[in-house]
Amino acid sequence: MPPGIRAILFPRSSLVPHDARVSSGHRRRSRRVRFGRSLAAVSLALAGLVLAAAFVGLTVQGNAIAREIASYHKDVAADQARHDALTAQIANQNTSDYVREKARDYGYVAPNESIIAVQRDGQTSDALARTVSEGPSRIARWFAFFFGSR
Repeated sequence: MPPGIRAILFPRSSLVPHDARVSSGHRRRSRRVRFGRSLAAVSLALAGLVLAAAFVGLTVQGNAIAREIASYHKDVAADQARHDALTAQIANQNTSDYVREKARDYGYVAPNESIIAVQRDGQTSDALARTVSEGPSRIARWFAFFFGSR
């Protein structure tokens, strides 16, 4: 723009009529209106804080319940694994081979079987010593076998 020419940024237009209700000056509001607006703002802020606290409480409670549910799922999985192990153990114990082995452990024998005990320390057991001492000696049995009554 050439010097000395002043531009009017917003020229008054005759096309837009002037509204008498709009004032260009700043009018002070009364104390009661200002107090009412600030009271409304404070009450809205407090209501927002109460709602936020409620949602935070619900979220914390939901997270605690989710952790508890996860703990219960782990317990159920552990109990299911224990149940499966016990079921497999019971299936193993119901076999005839297992029953025979347990019977042998308790000293039972099947027909046409005999128990042979081996002592590694060189001492005879009391039951075996009594059995041997109560009956005839080995030589007496052989003598009876070969030369006994016919």
